[in-house]
Amino acid sequence: MQASELPVDRERYSDAVVAIDRGRWTEYQQLRPALDEYPLAMYLDYFELSRKPSAVRPGDAQLFLQRSAGTPLPNRFLAVYLQRAGQEQRWRDFLAVMPTEPNSIELKCYYFRARLAASDPLAAWEGAERLWVHGESRPKACDPLFAAWQKAGELDDEAVWARLLKAFDARQRSLMNYVARQGSADLQPWAERLLQAYVQPHQMQKRLQPGDDPKVADIVAHGTAYFARYKPEAALVQWQYFQQRMVFTAAQQAQAERELALRSLFARSDVNLAWVEEALARLGDDLLVEVRLRWALEEQDWSALAANLQKLSVEGRAAPAWRYWRAVLYERDGETALAQALFREVAGERDYYGFLAADRLGLPYQFNPQVVTVAAERAGPLRELPVVQRIQELYHHDEENLAHSEWYQALQLTTPEEQVELAALAADLGWHRMAIDAANRAQAWDALDLRFPLPYRDTFTRLAAQRGLQKTELMAIARRESAFYAGARSPVGARGLMQVMPATGREVAASLGTPHSDSALYDVEHNVLLGSAYYRQLLDRYDSNRVLALAAYNAGPHRVTRWLNAADATVPVDVWIETIPFRETRNYVQAVLAYNVVFQYQLGESGSLLTERERQLAY
Repeated sequence: MQASELPVDRERYSDAVVAIDRGRWTEYQQLRPALDEYPLAMYLDYFELSRKPSAVRPGDAQLFLQRSAGTPLPNRFLAVYLQRAGQEQRWRDFLAVMPTEPNSIELKCYYFRARLAASDPLAAWEGAERLWVHGESRPKACDPLFAAWQKAGELDDEAVWARLLKAFDARQRSLMNYVARQGSADLQPWAERLLQAYVQPHQMQKRLQPGDDPKVADIVAHGTAYFARYKPEAALVQWQYFQQRMVFTAAQQAQAERELALRSLFARSDVNLAWVEEALARLGDDLLVEVRLRWALEEQDWSALAANLQKLSVEGRAAPAWRYWRAVLYERDGETALAQALFREVAGERDYYGFLAADRLGLPYQFNPQVVTVAAERAGPLRELPVVQRIQELYHHDEENLAHSEWYQALQLTTPEEQVELAALAADLGWHRMAIDAANRAQAWDALDLRFPLPYRDTFTRLAAQRGLQKTELMAIARRESAFYAGARSPVGARGLMQVMPATGREVAASLGTPHSDSALYDVEHNVLLGSAYYRQLLDRYDSNRVLALAAYNAGPHRVTRWLNAADATVPVDVWIETIPFRETRNYVQAVLAYNVVFQYQLGESGSLLTERERQLAY
């Protein structure tokens, strides 16, 4: 395509999209031929085919799938086409386009119905059982498949029992009642006992007679795991009663004991602690051990910390967090040489723990930057890649989400070396989130210019100055929250660069007397205005303590207030951060503090992970 033709084709494309949206098919057919060479031509084909999937012949569908391979469009089209083919029971068309089992549960149900219609009951029944044995209700599209499967006499008590246990674990009581009715008369008493264990798990010892029937062991194991969620101490007593009188499989024992250990740890149960310590050594689960380690840190029980560090796997012990805390233990035990050697090793890393360790030794931070360059002979061809051409045009038409889908698809199909090149190209084009995504996927951790770019620098600088903030702190928050993607929206509704919740945005805008709408949160200037003002409010609330303000930015001030210790039970700052109850918030605070240091480095400024006051305060 000639550059001079691009403005015309862009306008034609926009007109064609409008024609499709409004169902003006004659107008669309007149526009479409002139757009064959336009990078987004296949998007027009996708929009057209998806609007009338019933009329698409299998051959045309297959041709589109071939032509759009390597883009996000095949999966999007298949979802529409196969759902319609299934709804209309066009089984031959379905299998012609999708001869193998799809990923979606609803489409799986249609697929096995199609296999049944194609006289392949063995495949249909195998798929039906696999779909039916699940802890939650299945889509309505599955009902005819299940009905045929049951009518053929394929449903047996083994499948019923398996689904009952899954529904039990998923806490789906109404589903359990339904599934129980599907079993034979012989199974009914067992189903009733399982339901009783769900309603009154504390009564299992009275109602169940220990024995060799595996269903007793199933009920006890699943019931114990469920009971432990609410009363771990009583659940352990009951579990030990049954353990002394019957045999459990390794899987049953692991299910019950992992949940007992986890819930005992969450409840900080001193009553169960001796059993938990023994169980942790046996279960070999680093996640459980880490919960115990943080409990020990919270209570500053250094002997318990030392004992439980030994229970981590080799990989777990190598994690920066636990190397740092092992060095702290060495220091406390007077093993100065060992402590300094390990702190020095950790300080070689560019992360939260590396910066903490460097501060302990008074060493400069290590940034280990790597400059990524793309050979001149590669730069031109990269820009001409079809995926790059499509993304540029999607950005022009304000279709950023589609552009990100294209990028995600491209990263699935490239090598780490190619991903680094794409990251550098994205950075040159100002696609900051895409550059970050590509560099991270390539594990190019030292490519700081790609992973920590400086977009919207003037906005951050100006608004930070207005609020008496450090611009790098705002950059660090935005980097963690959205990777500098202004159109970001979280599953809970947070929006924009600094992921401001709509309610928070309205409240802050009102306090500033600033005109506001929820949609304005996607505007960079407006989002940073409100995000910076909210962060300032949190700093004022917590006496300029960034540790507490950042935790509140992520989890809410009410939680931070609850997490702070009483005056007679305070802990140092590194312990408090390590023992934040929410993993997401803990990781968030650590990341933003570390990112702030990296952005200071990127700007040629000096800084520290924590201020002297933040280090000295008790939490």
